[in-house]
Amino acid sequence: MANSYIAFSIFVLITRFSTGVEATNRTKLVLRLIHRDSIFRPSYSDAKNDLRAPLVPYERGLLFLVNISIGEPPIPQLLAMDTGSSLTWLHPHLCTGCNPPANRAPLNNPKRSSTCTKLSCDFKYQCQEYFVNSDCSQVSSQCTYKIEYVDRSYARGIIVSEKFTFATSDDGISVIPDLLFGCGLESRGNVLRLNGILGLSNLNRHSLVSRVGKKFSYCIGNISDPYYTYNQLVLGEGAVLEGESTRLGIRHGHYVVSLQGISVGETKLEFNEQEFYYNVVIDSGSTLTSLKRSAFEPLKEAVVNMLDGLIQPVLIEGFGERPCYRGDLVRDLKGFPTVTLHLDGETELSLDVEGMFQRIGSDLFCMAVVASTNGINIIGVLAQQYYNVGFDLNEMKVSFLKIECEVLED
Repeated sequence: MANSYIAFSIFVLITRFSTGVEATNRTKLVLRLIHRDSIFRPSYSDAKNDLRAPLVPYERGLLFLVNISIGEPPIPQLLAMDTGSSLTWLHPHLCTGCNPPANRAPLNNPKRSSTCTKLSCDFKYQCQEYFVNSDCSQVSSQCTYKIEYVDRSYARGIIVSEKFTFATSDDGISVIPDLLFGCGLESRGNVLRLNGILGLSNLNRHSLVSRVGKKFSYCIGNISDPYYTYNQLVLGEGAVLEGESTRLGIRHGHYVVSLQGISVGETKLEFNEQEFYYNVVIDSGSTLTSLKRSAFEPLKEAVVNMLDGLIQPVLIEGFGERPCYRGDLVRDLKGFPTVTLHLDGETELSLDVEGMFQRIGSDLFCMAVVASTNGINIIGVLAQQYYNVGFDLNEMKVSFLKIECEVLED
């Protein structure tokens, strides 16, 4: 998860093969993504039994928020989908520093849930079976966790087992009775803007992805269109795994692929490909693409040279080294060549102008690629526009299918 700029909200339409029973590896959970400015955005209800509470945007970035009810009685929670975390966690009722705005879903109170079970321990290794960054508290003999993010935000708490309830599209429910997740005790930084995280990384058999069959996919259409209603996330057996595929690795809990080249039109850029061998993160929580300087500099140079004398460049405070321009993104960049990311296995990710540039205002746009400041390479969501991205963790591969998301509607 990383700082970014665009904000969305989503409403959850979840389907499965039957209703009112436990979710298994045959579960199909379909989550429809709705722009926060869309006329289709649902309104909030304070009803305690409303399992379809609305979703609200994360103000600082393009994070997709999922409506999941936790505990018994079930309390609706808004969790940000994150492919970079294997642990699902949330701020509970009593959390140091946790004071979300009034328009958020109510914070969870584990003491009032009849299905919340704490995990006791004697040794650290017992807890690390659940989560790699876990420890065993010498004071309480409970498994604890601490997660630190790139922006220096952090969350810490205890690991518990709890009942997760999903509302289904046929007005039934789908339940995971004993999912392990983090119950926060303290949080600092930008994570305070969230109720919590829905972790989609898969480091062990206890993760959400593992519990629903080690498959998931998401399709992102036109991010700039607030009326586009076909963006979706699918968990489980119904995940869309079509298109060109490349080998997938897991590094420090992140899904990584190998970048073997970058082309601007027919021109292939020169850079050290070894720096990008299984070192490029596919991130659902980052808007922008981030590259080490060996690849960022030649890409930036190619863009600047191509637009020199054609569009007015501008300097925008806070945007660092990203080249920015005054004009209309689509109209003024008509004819700009496709930028192609060449992945292992001859898989290609093609970026049109809406994937390569980011609208900053009505007449401003900047390159949607930044120089990595921490050595981490990221393929952000803007670069994944108009693709269905499918993860098959049984085969350890990820597929990219260029498609209009409405085609995937049942």
